[in-house]
Amino acid sequence: MKILIINSYHYLRGGDCRHAFGLADLLREHGHEVHHFAMKGRENLPCEDEGYFIEEIDYRKALERGCLTDMLQVLCRPIYSVEARKKLSRLLDTVRPHIVHIHSIRHHITKSILPELARRRIPVVWTLHDYKELCPNTSFYNGRTICEKCRRKKYWHVIFNRCKKGSLGASVVTFLEAVVNGSINTDAVALYVSPSRFLREKFIDYGYDPSRIVHIPNFLQLEDFSPNYHPGDYFLYIGRLEKEKGLMTLIEAFMAARATDSSLSLKIAGTGTLEGELRKLVHTAACSGTELLGFVTGDRLKDLTQKSRAIVIPSQWYENYPFSCLEAMAFGKPVIASRIGGIPEQVEDGVTGFLFEPFRADQLANKMLQLARMNVEEIAQMGRLARRKVESANSRERYFASISLLYNRLLEKKQTKHHVRLMD
Repeated sequence: MKILIINSYHYLRGGDCRHAFGLADLLREHGHEVHHFAMKGRENLPCEDEGYFIEEIDYRKALERGCLTDMLQVLCRPIYSVEARKKLSRLLDTVRPHIVHIHSIRHHITKSILPELARRRIPVVWTLHDYKELCPNTSFYNGRTICEKCRRKKYWHVIFNRCKKGSLGASVVTFLEAVVNGSINTDAVALYVSPSRFLREKFIDYGYDPSRIVHIPNFLQLEDFSPNYHPGDYFLYIGRLEKEKGLMTLIEAFMAARATDSSLSLKIAGTGTLEGELRKLVHTAACSGTELLGFVTGDRLKDLTQKSRAIVIPSQWYENYPFSCLEAMAFGKPVIASRIGGIPEQVEDGVTGFLFEPFRADQLANKMLQLARMNVEEIAQMGRLARRKVESANSRERYFASISLLYNRLLEKKQTKHHVRLMD
């Protein structure tokens, strides 16, 4: 088969990119021909299809320049991309893929490409990495708490609440994007793939046809993760330093837990808008035992994870199926996480880690203390069960079997329709 993978970014920017690249590698290993459509960028990985990529735009820098052309581009590009539709058309004529697999296309490629795919009757699979099709702000998080006010396309709430970065201008653009994209026909999409059951149920709750959404959990290259079941002496957070990630709840919980057990320590790896505020906090006596590490990657991140006692994921938004959780479990580490979104599908409370209610610092503190009081073998057993679960549910072999079956069914369905048209 020839498969075209469409994703706005062509470098390892986040979980959606990692999954898209991992899928491409997996397909090539099984003899399929893979092509890409994305946005140009200095950080991009090499790609033979780059000549078809759309031009790069950095919205922040464009706004800082402030010229009329840049302002118009910032306004129009996230809503509808004529460039993306034209360049994709050229790529489709050249490659002639059997299957198109979409990942994240918001803000840059946009849903403007769907009519082009529908016109060619190419089977389209779309992996849902977030809630952009339901929530203009992507995450059902308004900067303070969970929010679903935009249900039934009441998108004006994104402006009233300034959901996008607390900015009126950004929220207006997000509103326009939602209105225009909400009017684009999505019949070109044969099937949506949902990594979590929670996300699938949320889309069905918002009116999507259950028969068009299949649940296939994300996968890992498990050979890249050497488990270390021996518990270290610190808790570890890995991720963006943003409000929806629950960092302030984590700090409050850790301070409360450390008031009971002064031997506890916490390491935080990542960057984000809360970094300055967190640095001020960790320098106070009340927050001793906490260390901010900044952005960490590669072997250092692997070493940090392997030597930790447990990974903490205190999210306050509807996490889909976070890779941070999968990777922690693959390294043989228990996970203490919020009972929200798709996380309970990954962490089994009391077996592979502990769950607590989001926003509840008191519950998180209790779970940290509970795990800290467990003996070495009890913690190691949690880690073994975590690793075993990932091996069972998130292997590359299992994912490939599911996705190839899905591709083949779509091609068979297309061929059947083609034969019917010929007979008519």
